[in-house]
Amino acid sequence: MRTCWLLLLGCLATACGGNFSNDDLEFLNALPTREDLSSKLPGSSGAVSEGGLHQRSDALAVGEPSQLYRDTREASDAFNSGMDGLLTLLEEIRKLPPTTREPEVRVWGPWPDSNHPGHEVRFAMQRQPDRFNYVLQYRREGSGEEGWWSAVEGAFQPDGGLRKGTGAVRLLVKETKDHGFEVGGLANLDLLEIVYQTRALPITVQMRFVPALPQPASELLYAYREIPGGLGEMGFLLADTDILPGTQKEDLAIISRWTKDRGGVGIIAVTGGDVPAGFTATQVECWDASFRITYMKRSWETAVVGSASTCPDVSALEQ
Repeated sequence: MRTCWLLLLGCLATACGGNFSNDDLEFLNALPTREDLSSKLPGSSGAVSEGGLHQRSDALAVGEPSQLYRDTREASDAFNSGMDGLLTLLEEIRKLPPTTREPEVRVWGPWPDSNHPGHEVRFAMQRQPDRFNYVLQYRREGSGEEGWWSAVEGAFQPDGGLRKGTGAVRLLVKETKDHGFEVGGLANLDLLEIVYQTRALPITVQMRFVPALPQPASELLYAYREIPGGLGEMGFLLADTDILPGTQKEDLAIISRWTKDRGGVGIIAVTGGDVPAGFTATQVECWDASFRITYMKRSWETAVVGSASTCPDVSALEQ
């Protein structure tokens, strides 16, 4: 999903370096960082062998690869991919001094956009009494100040220290497409919105994917939390998934919590499909540091796999 942002980096790479004032740094500290926002689920997309589970309804045993970890891994990767290009862009902005400085304004650019001939691009920030606002904008060359349109809008309200506060970033995908720009992996979206707070623990980040109309797809929402020591949590939804015996597919609301090096615990709330109307079926699953099942209990089955005593302590996130 970073394709559309990488197109801009060539423009930034040609800009000259220089010195930063203390006031410049105050503006730059209002921009989110990768460390602030990215999901830090241990392992990688290849961490679990594909030779294990194929159907959720299969009989499971201790030591088998955890499908719930795999689902969480995919959600974490999608979450990080959604903001990767934006964060890469902001990292490049931080390397460059502003080209325009006013008491409450900083502007980078405008520069000719070699990827969109005949266009210019700029990144602008404004400081207000209680917040910073920023935009990434384009215009056709010669169109004047009124020709600028925004591809990204963001805001940050400081509270409690360096890079502490609340913020939001909106990637205006529909507007960008309407201007004829290529958006790469975001083509099926109208909007990507990120809302976060870093002022208090746990740090929280929510990401909302709004599909382009007239697609029947519903919005996707990911919620992420983390506290020091490597404890993290990801909440997400898997729709139309076959988990219960029967002919219909269910919707799964999943909350996964993990430690840095002792595995994790996932809770699935199952609705729709073969679940009777008005009821919710549940599954609890724990995995170890190798991402393999140590414990599992399903409300629709009497058998229990493994022992709950093997589950890591994630109680610090249960509040």
